[in-house]
Amino acid sequence: MRVLFFGILGSLTRRPLAALLAAGVKLCGLVLPAEIVPPFELVDNGRSPHAITSIQTHPPGLNLLPTGQVHSPLALAAAHDVPAFAVRRLAAPETVTALAALEPDLIGVSCFPHRLPPAILNLPRLGCLNMHPSLLPRFRGPAPLFWTLRAGVAETGVTIHYMDENFDTGDVALQRPFALPDGISHAELETKLAQLGGHLLVTALQKLEAGTLPRLPQPPGSGSDPWPRAADFELNTNWSARRAFNFLRGTGNWERPYAIQVAGQTVWLAAAVSFNPEATLPQPILAEDSLRHIQFTPGVLTARLGQRPSEPAAA
Repeated sequence: MRVLFFGILGSLTRRPLAALLAAGVKLCGLVLPAEIVPPFELVDNGRSPHAITSIQTHPPGLNLLPTGQVHSPLALAAAHDVPAFAVRRLAAPETVTALAALEPDLIGVSCFPHRLPPAILNLPRLGCLNMHPSLLPRFRGPAPLFWTLRAGVAETGVTIHYMDENFDTGDVALQRPFALPDGISHAELETKLAQLGGHLLVTALQKLEAGTLPRLPQPPGSGSDPWPRAADFELNTNWSARRAFNFLRGTGNWERPYAIQVAGQTVWLAAAVSFNPEATLPQPILAEDSLRHIQFTPGVLTARLGQRPSEPAAA
């Protein structure tokens, strides 16, 4: 089976890609959105208007990559002689022709940020499978980890699903749950789900080849979560302290202050320090140097004080 893989430069692409390669899957190409590929890696140096261009998997400026990207999907592609491409316009005939020439039997996707047009979806004879880091239909959309943590659920997981023309709405093939431990960071959660998703994607390909991969339609009516806005970082004292702690811990990568209304005032928090699930304060909030102890329902959250975000300039 020849697999064409779409993704980005992060862990949610790298680990599933590594799992496929370790399982002996034949990767016929790696496709990344052109906007995330450093210009020195592009054969055209980012200057041509071509809809798709080749990526140098051994670029002269490899040591200029940010920390963590040297061992990126591009490094995996280079190590296994997999051709890599940066795409600017997915639906362009030039793109479709170039990808069709790779003769993929299947397209695998993990974290690719753009919708695949019908011309791409219909290229491989076995269809397209996406690895999504949630238990669909919950937490569809571009930021499933954020909404998982904001919802305060005890369990998430990964889904392998067939792709259609919309985001995250295709038939479910396989799912695996993952219990969320208290205090898990975004990077830790992403790594755990990427590892789980990689193993599940390998299983899906094996079942697909054997003709035993399930196909279960998702229930109608489930929507998609948007990209988080400033208001989505607000806390509520009606939450439990555990939920607030886990939300702050898991979304700290956004580097955004968290607002909460306590005793008639807005308090801005920077990061969670600890929580006590059963404690009760004599008043709604207590100050201790740069820390604030806040009563939730139930429990007490201890967090570092943050700064109010600067107001945008008037038009």
